[in-house]
Amino acid sequence: MNISLYIHVPFCAKKCNYCDFYSVEYNEETADRFVAALYREWELVSSSLGLKNVEIKTIFFGGGTPSILSVKIWDALRKSLVHHLELAPEIEWTIECNPDSFTEEKAELWHKMGVTRLTLGVQSLNDLELRSLGRIYTAQQAIRAMESPILPKFNSIGIDLMYGLPLQTLESFDATLATALSMPVVSHLSAYELTVCKDSPFGRAKDLALPDEEVIVAMARLLFRKCRESGFTRYEISNFARTGHRCLHNEAYWSHAPYVGLGPGAHSYLHNRRWANTANVSDYIAKLAKNELSIDFEEAIEPAQLASEMILLRLRTSDGLDEDTYVETIGKIFYSSHRRLVLDKALENGWIVYSKPTWALTENGMLLSDAIIRQLA
Repeated sequence: MNISLYIHVPFCAKKCNYCDFYSVEYNEETADRFVAALYREWELVSSSLGLKNVEIKTIFFGGGTPSILSVKIWDALRKSLVHHLELAPEIEWTIECNPDSFTEEKAELWHKMGVTRLTLGVQSLNDLELRSLGRIYTAQQAIRAMESPILPKFNSIGIDLMYGLPLQTLESFDATLATALSMPVVSHLSAYELTVCKDSPFGRAKDLALPDEEVIVAMARLLFRKCRESGFTRYEISNFARTGHRCLHNEAYWSHAPYVGLGPGAHSYLHNRRWANTANVSDYIAKLAKNELSIDFEEAIEPAQLASEMILLRLRTSDGLDEDTYVETIGKIFYSSHRRLVLDKALENGWIVYSKPTWALTENGMLLSDAIIRQLA
């Protein structure tokens, strides 16, 4: 068996207005103790689950803002945790970066460590939109990061964008897309429609001046078309890649492959069991200092829940849902019961296609994916 490893770095320079991921303000001393706790957590988890010699096929440092860690902290992390991992020969190793904390010195160290993939959290290339999001860099800073001469050393470079933002227009999104997709080094694009989370500053705001639904749909269609024209294939609702540059780590999530999450707030999935760490870095460090895991909740995934998750995750991808795999995993036929009517209607309207044994949403179907998947799950 091989696994994927997710590491949550819970530090940011500033909380963004749309974000509800767990993060705290960066502090070097806390970060140093956090790195020591990561190693202790891996030792406890790998020992208790028999993962000592298991090969790790993907690593993903997310956050928070992993790139905010200093070179000193990254080097400490390399010597403690990374040195003790059994890495696959062709590992995919990703680090999320923000333009304001990305430096060529850090990138050089990451490359020497074996990192293969960087993703830049650009979000927008319009200064007005960046300020509304609470980002602390300018569009020019983001462009300079994408033009860094060190980036071609890595196998893949991805960028994250958002649409449906306050004050955003179809024209401003078009301009952002045009600039981002023209960057020769960029081989992957994640583009997400803004979700307003109730526990974020946006969620507490009274008037966000969001674009109308018709404009958001037009933005999505523009995104699909521009990516096609630029050689980016859509392989998941929000993800596009040039040939050979899909994010293997995310595909592991979508296919229910086993993964372990380290760090405060990180989630894990192994042997139909899911658990999550406490989303509090102080409690996380304190627990692990006593050689105790800092688990907030855990659950066994029952067949009915697994079936719903398979439908949700597989139909988000261009590869779709394999009905033979569904039967093998769940023990029931996918095209049955209430799903027949939903699937027949989706086929009739061109929202889904069926090529035995695969069901996959069309481009129009992906625009309605939430509603279709909700009826099927």
